[in-house]
This record gives sequence, C-alpha cells and structure tokens, in this order.
Amino acid sequence: MVLRILTFFTASLIVFSCQNTASKETIQAQETPAEKAASLYTMHCAQCHGEDGKLGSSGAKDLSKSQLTDQEIIQMIKKGKNAMPPMEALLENQKNISLVAKHVKGLRK
Repeated sequence: MVLRILTFFTASLIVFSCQNTASKETIQAQETPAEKAASLYTMHCAQCHGEDGKLGSSGAKDLSKSQLTDQEIIQMIKKGKNAMPPMEALLENQKNISLVAKHVKGLRK
C-alpha cells in the first residue's frame, strides 16, 4: 500500500514538473523578435543610452542621431568603444546581437 502511494506521488510530481516546464517554454516562445530585442536593449543598453537612445550617461552616444551602418553597429555592440564595454559575451549569440542592432536602428529619428 505504501509503495503504491509513493509511486502515485512520484508520478504526480513528474507530470506536474513537465507541465510547468512546458508552460514556461510556451511563454518564452510567444515573445516576438521585436519584444526580445527591446528586452535585451533594456537589460544591457538602456542604463547608459536610455530607453529612447538619448540618455548619454557615462559618455554614451545619442543613438537617435547615429549614422553607423548595420555592420558598424554590430561591431560596436560586440567589441565596445571607449567607456562602452564589449557586449558580445552578455548577449550570448549572433542572433541576440542582430536583434539589438535592429532595435538600435529603430531609435533613429
């Protein structure tokens, strides 16, 4: 009897944990590329550049006035410049870097 109760309890935990993981993955999968780009920008860039790109904290450039090409933006994100640290490791992969670069371009006037 005790063995049946333990088996039922264990099976219930496995089913519950699988459902919980699936729902987290579904929520993450529902995030659009634009939402992910904005989230990454807010997390890693907005402290110095501001949400609108105009903050200029710690010598950060006004991104709304940027004339950099796509490749120059990507290079700047990856390697940094002056007080801006390299963001390549923080953004983890080329897809995230490209998303942030696209978001930065969207801040232009």
